[in-house]
Amino acid sequence: MSGRYFDTDQEIPEAQAASRWFRYAGDHDIDISRAICLWQDAATPEGESSRTAVAACGVRIVLLESS
Repeated sequence: MSGRYFDTDQEIPEAQAASRWFRYAGDHDIDISRAICLWQDAATPEGESSRTAVAACGVRIVLLESS
């Protein structure tokens, strides 16, 4: 499943969103392996709590509907 990434209401590329998340994680002493797990989980339908964690860096993830 993939998603769309937003800074407020402005859509941003996934690479920019990921860069922001990993920079935030590093600045907030989130272990890199934990940051990776949260980022990957945020892209799943079950990853609501991970999307909330990622949102702390200012990135909102909206999942695309699967066909």
